[in-house]
Amino acid sequence: MKRWAIEEKRVLAIDPTSKGLGFVVLEGPARLVDWGVKQARQGRTRNCVKQADAMITRYQPDVLVVEDTAAPGSRRYPRVRKLLLNLRTLASKHKVRFRTISQQKVKKLFAVASAATKHQIAVAITDQFRELEPRLPPFRKPWMSEDERMAIFDAAAFALTFYEGLERSKPRQPSEV
Repeated sequence: MKRWAIEEKRVLAIDPTSKGLGFVVLEGPARLVDWGVKQARQGRTRNCVKQADAMITRYQPDVLVVEDTAAPGSRRYPRVRKLLLNLRTLASKHKVRFRTISQQKVKKLFAVASAATKHQIAVAITDQFRELEPRLPPFRKPWMSEDERMAIFDAAAFALTFYEGLERSKPRQPSEV
């Protein structure tokens, strides 16, 4: 099997919300291609799958990355779990590789940058991708609902964690040892 260079992999990362989904498209860990939040009011699961289908068609990713809802600590609703299974099927239909990333792996990666909370992780992501700064939601108080824009940063965190896993798994060159 041919190994692609990390810089050549286009990743579409999706994070479902209660009202739709957030997404990012990256070409390598340092190039942000697109990002946003898609709304899906009625028939949320069906509409989210349609929107994901359109994004796969538009961006032609090599990999679709989502949250691992089977990982310990995942508190996703059954509707979201079903949606992610539908996205796996959709990726297969488009012949796109499908990967899941646990929240635990995301937190481990961003702990290096002293980012432990979702907001701190989002701030660390804006340090890498300045174009996301206007989308950064304000710090959430305990009585506030999560801002739907946070899904952009969750998706970006999944994508960056995916790239970190690729970086670790590539064979080391003699000069790197």
